[in-house]
Amino acid sequence: MQRPQAACKGLLAGLLCLAGAARADEPPAPVSLDASRDYLIGVSVVSSAAQLGSDTGQSTRARPMWAFQLGRFRFASSGASALLTQGRQSVDTGVSTVVAGSDRWSMSTSLRIDEGRSWDGDARLNGLPDVRGTLRGRLTANVALGKRWSASVRGSQDLLGREGGLRIDSGLGYRYPISSQTHWDLSLGVGWANATHARTYYGIAPSDAQATGLPAYRPGAGWDTASVGWRLTSALNRHWVMYGGVGASQLQGAAARSPLVGRKTVYSATVGLAYRNH
Repeated sequence: MQRPQAACKGLLAGLLCLAGAARADEPPAPVSLDASRDYLIGVSVVSSAAQLGSDTGQSTRARPMWAFQLGRFRFASSGASALLTQGRQSVDTGVSTVVAGSDRWSMSTSLRIDEGRSWDGDARLNGLPDVRGTLRGRLTANVALGKRWSASVRGSQDLLGREGGLRIDSGLGYRYPISSQTHWDLSLGVGWANATHARTYYGIAPSDAQATGLPAYRPGAGWDTASVGWRLTSALNRHWVMYGGVGASQLQGAAARSPLVGRKTVYSATVGLAYRNH
């Protein structure tokens, strides 16, 4: 397997070549995402560790992407939202709808499945109860701070009472247009979790500590993640769209000090290509 640094360099070179080709062509006119028959299908290739905080190594895998719209509601898998967005309105991963907004700001609601976490792949953590999957409800606010700067805040709450708790993630973004249909984004983000979320994902109850031999750990609410990413997105023509980028995420605070945590920093590289009917 290629080292992550080599894979990232190859990915960036390919993306820049595609961006140049897209700039050379006359860009298609932007298309609104209003018709319920709009859809997108594609595939992405992701190189990253399985989960932030785990001890698993870097792996490369392919993932299907899909997105479609029914009236005001949009359905999008991870990655597809970035491609469906290009030249169009913003789309959240999962089931989403925009409830209010203008040219400078928007507010949307969405639902997304949180798959939880299993400890089966780590012999050191065998015996700990798995983190159960749940359904999360999210409220997201986006605002344009200027011609190229934007900010966002998203609250995410466990709706099924499975101790998933509350998360608040905020981000700052800078967008540089290469052409009317191609741009790159630089993003910075930080995340905060309440005590329920922190103890479910990073805590060890006294009873579990006795069963595994690990020390008991009871984190409280606080900032738990920081991230940075760079992404190139391009509508190659009316139907074909692509994106790709690199990023890094790091655990912070009490989450980073948890006995459950192995790797505190995760690097990733992604590229995706998809077809949309409009």
